[in-house]
Amino acid sequence: MEMLHIRDWTDAIHARQRGRELAAKLGFGLVDQTIVAYTISELALKLIQFPEKGHMVIRKLQRSKEESDTGIEVRMYEHYRGKSRLNSFWAEQLVDDLELILDPSRGNVVLFRKWRLGPLRVGSPIYAAGEE
Repeated sequence: MEMLHIRDWTDAIHARQRGRELAAKLGFGLVDQTIVAYTISELALKLIQFPEKGHMVIRKLQRSKEESDTGIEVRMYEHYRGKSRLNSFWAEQLVDDLELILDPSRGNVVLFRKWRLGPLRVGSPIYAAGEE
């Protein structure tokens, strides 16, 4: 887990690079690495427009101990206490899970996850209708 404070555009670039590095380390393809980096970058750049700024936490995910599927979770904390000023719904088509958690007392959180799916595992053969 890595926490990154987002105060200016250099912090946004650093967060983008760290997200891409983690995605590459976890075995994501080039397209998915780019999607992770782009989403982190866009959220961070939107965050630095506001005086309250914020921070991000980037971490590796694993569905369960038995599963080899891994993923990346990014939590962006907006330090503004009120209705969120961030529009993150554009990211819904890029990532696997997207949540906006509104908490007027502690600030708002944008959470996204991107999963790297392992090879398809089929326990028994799959037959088409009538092929048994």
